[in-house]
Order: sequence, then C-alpha cells, then structure tokens
Amino acid sequence: MKKILIVVLIFTGLTAVMTFPLIKGLTSSFPGFHSTDEPYGVLWYSWWLKYSSLHGLASYACPVIAAPFGVVLSQAPQYPLNDFITRLSTIAFGAVTTYNLAILFSFVLAGLCAYFLVYHITNDFFASVYSGVIYSFLPYHFARAWQHPSLAQIQYFPLLLLSLFLLKEKSNRASVALLVLSLALSALSSYYYLYFSLIIIGVYAMFIVIIEKRNSLHTLKLLLICLVLACILLMPLLYPILKTSLSPHKTASMVAGGYIRPFEDLFAQSARPLSYLLPASVHPLFGRFTERFVGSPLYGMSFTEHTLYLGLTPFFMAFIAFRQWRRRRKGPVENRASAYIGFFALLALMAWLFSQPPWWKIGGLKLYMPSVFMYRVLPMFRAYCRFGIVVMLAIAVLAGIGLALIRAKCRSSRIKAFIVVVACAAVLFEFWNYPPLKTINVSSVPAAYLWLKKQPGDFIIAEYPLDTESPNELYKFHQTVHEKMIINGTIPKTFAHRFAQSIAQLSNIRTTATLYRMGVKYVVIHREAYLKTGLIEQKEELGRIPSNPALRLVKSFPGQMCPDKDIRCILEPGVIDIYEVMKANTSMGREKAL
Repeated sequence: MKKILIVVLIFTGLTAVMTFPLIKGLTSSFPGFHSTDEPYGVLWYSWWLKYSSLHGLASYACPVIAAPFGVVLSQAPQYPLNDFITRLSTIAFGAVTTYNLAILFSFVLAGLCAYFLVYHITNDFFASVYSGVIYSFLPYHFARAWQHPSLAQIQYFPLLLLSLFLLKEKSNRASVALLVLSLALSALSSYYYLYFSLIIIGVYAMFIVIIEKRNSLHTLKLLLICLVLACILLMPLLYPILKTSLSPHKTASMVAGGYIRPFEDLFAQSARPLSYLLPASVHPLFGRFTERFVGSPLYGMSFTEHTLYLGLTPFFMAFIAFRQWRRRRKGPVENRASAYIGFFALLALMAWLFSQPPWWKIGGLKLYMPSVFMYRVLPMFRAYCRFGIVVMLAIAVLAGIGLALIRAKCRSSRIKAFIVVVACAAVLFEFWNYPPLKTINVSSVPAAYLWLKKQPGDFIIAEYPLDTESPNELYKFHQTVHEKMIINGTIPKTFAHRFAQSIAQLSNIRTTATLYRMGVKYVVIHREAYLKTGLIEQKEELGRIPSNPALRLVKSFPGQMCPDKDIRCILEPGVIDIYEVMKANTSMGREKAL
C-alpha cells in the first residue's frame, strides 16, 4: 500500500508539472491549443446536461441550439453512464472544473495502471514507474487532452492487459470481473477504445493459441465468457453500432449521427512513415523541425491525429528487451517478463498495421491493410491512426522490461538509481510541450455576452458569420454565459443545417425577414471573423450589413485583449456589434435591388 501511495504522489506531481499552469486555474482555464475548438463543445455539453436537469428538459432533445428547430442529440453515439457522472459533477463543481478533473485524473491513472501492469510482469518498482512515465505523458495523450478529452482516457488499456494476464494465471471470478470492467470502462470512454480493446483481446487470443496450442482452450473459453458478459452489459451502447453494421441500407440519419464515415477519411486519418518517429510539433526545441513535415504524405495532415511519437529513449529500451528475448526464446522461459515480451512485440506490430492506410502501393502492387476490411464491417471508424496508442503502450511496457533487465545487471544501487533518473528525465524531455503554455482562460468572456445575459425575455440570438459548414463550438460555449437560444450549432445533413445555409447572407433583407419570423431578437456580428478570412466577398458583406433597413444597431463592444499574453483566452480583439432585428418590409429589398 505504501508503494502505491508513493506512485500516486509521483504521478500527481509530474502531472501538475507537465500540464502547468492548469493546476493553478482549475475553475478558470482548460487545456487546449490553437488549432481546435472542440473542447468548447464538450464544455457546452456538460453545461447542457446541467441546464436540462435544472429545467426539467430531456437531455437527448436540445431546443436551445439550432433554434427554433432544435437538435436531437441521441442521433450521435451515446454514453449514458458518462453523461450521468458528468451531469452530477457539473452541477456540483461546474463544467470547467469537471473537464479539468477528468483530464488530470487521466494522467495520474494512466501512469498508475501502467505501473500495475509492468510491476506484475517485472516485479521491479522503478522499471514500472518508468513505464508509467512513458505511457502517461505520451505526446498522443497531451494532443487528446487538448482536443478530444474522451480519447485522453487511456488508463483502461493497461488495466485490460493486466486483467487478461490474471485471467490466464488465476482463472477466478475476480479476474473475469476485472476484464469485464475494463471493457466497460473503455466503452464508456470512447467507442474507438472499445474497438481497440477487442483487437487487443483478439491478438492475445492468437498469441495464446500460437504458444500453448491445445492447452489454450481453457483460457479461450474464459475469454469468450467475458466477452459475452461484457456484450450483455454494454448492449444499450452497442445496439446502434450493430444495427448500422447489419443494415443493408445506409440512411441519412446514420451518416448525420456519425455511424457511417466516408471511406476517403481512412487515408487522411491513418499513420504515416514519420508519424511515429518525429517529436511532437509542440516540442519547444524540436517542434519546428516536425512542423516542416505536417501536411506532407510522410507525416500526415493533422497536428492532433498524427502526433504518435514513440520517443527515442523508450524505443531504445524496448529494443533491449526484444533483443534479449530473441536470444533466449528457443530456450526455457526463465521468468514472466520473458514470456510476455513476445506478446507485446506482436501487439505493437499488429496495432501498427491497423494504424496504416487502407493499402500501400509498392510499384504496381497494392498491399491491403486491416482497415480496408474492417471498414466494411464497422464504417463508423475512420481515424485508424489512433491505434497508435496501442503501439505506444506496447513500447512503454517493453521499455520497462528493458530497463529492468539493465538494472538487474548492475550491482551498485547508486548506478541503478542513476539509470532510472536519467531514463525518466530523458523521456520527460522528449515529451515536453511548453512554452508556449497550452491552456485557455475562460474566466473573462466578451462583454457582449454579459450584456445579452442581462436582457429580459425569452428570445433567440443569431451569431454571424453563420456557421454553415459545421457547428461553431465557441458560439455554443458563449451560450453557457448568456443562456439564450441560438440559431447556431446546426448539424450537417439535417434540415436545420440546410435552412441555415439559406440565411447566411445577413445583408439581404429577406434573411432578416426570415430571422424575425424565427423569433430572433438580436444578431451578434463578429467583425474580426469576417475580416480574418481574407475573402473580398466577406469583407464586402460586412460593409453591407449596416445598410440593411431591418437591422438596428443597439450596441458596439470594443475589442478586448487577453490579460496574460502567455495564456490564450476567449476574448476577441475585434469589435462585436449587436443589432436588433426589426420587422422587415421585403418590398424595400426588391426596390433597392431594382
């Protein structure tokens, strides 16, 4: 118990340092970087769960965005238990604190669970901590924490592997329960992670059959029992996926809900040759070198999806473990670590293959990868580069085994301690990500939204430029301040989205006439958003808006700058205008056009 407490303290301290200055602003900031607005959507959803509970509304049908049509949130994949926990936490602590606690706990728990896994294999405290440091502070983990908080919950994969090993070694009810629990937790974090967990189990079953042959039957039976129990437990979550996979007809609602993705996305969101080899683009020293390759076929298009760096130090330690296993694999198995090195090498290889594009073209030969076949069964999954987290876990475990082998050869305790300190320091240096700091301050909001919050009545707001491509998550986040209905936030391929596209030109008097009939009282104009596109059409549109006779300028708010130049915020440097929508005479628009 004392060792566990020490490990928790180690990872808590390292998490505070590696995510700095998040620990200083749990209620006012959240982790994020410049290229995404998705965390705002997560914060909005937490607020919506709280708002719907306090106002007696069904959380799956949301009338406050895409007004007056609303949005059916249940069309997208659902996580009922996660929503329940988020709802309670947001009511108690607020959306920002809830978000931050989930992120911070993911780092501590990822390190702790990786420690448990490697300690079970090596019985070496320091090597296990080393593996935990690698796995917890992977660049992948930070990239997910900054954009996809559900995918930051990587702590359940080590737990899954530990439960697989215990199932084989002990074959008791506790090991069965642990495996089912780890599968359930993965599913509640992300459908992707449930998918990855099933592939991990499949690779383990294949490994057991290869190694033990006929003696593997008992373990395979237990695995099947665990899968059946997990399937029963998770059926409410799995049913929409199974329905889509088995349906011969693909409907528009399946596409809008994210259950069917374009096949072309598999190429854009798969690993590339340099994805695993180059440091993260946010590294303060080496990041600029990597930035040269972002967008190229050698690295990939995304700062987030293609951040799969394994680290030179972990890879070197993993190679030591693999080389030792290669030398001794034909002889008798000396210990538990030797028995599992082969499995983790196989797991790394299989996960790497799954992370690749649908096919490689070598000359005139087309070599198909697993994703091309899996897409036919599970078309909702497109970002196969995310299999990189499984590759990284395998490397982290092998690196811990490698360090344990090195330490075993040293007689001096000082040398052993020195090796551990240097190895951990090297990993943390390779995975370092600031400056600049990766937090966004949301404690100060644009004054326009505070003014809107004070306005009496139940009315609708329209924010322009209108989000006609995909939902503007920042518009939705600002709703958590003013708490008025907005026409923004429509979901692509829905009627509300098509309708929004027809009213994108605010200078047109017919648009304002439509807005008036929709119940829109105020229009919020973000001048900077029009100008920063660099498009002449947008600049001209901004100039024509004040000439619309159905718009009355109520108030203009000057631009605001972030109070701390080192930390991003949600204040806008440009002017925000608020117009009241008046009853329009559309004949005026026709006469003006003539």
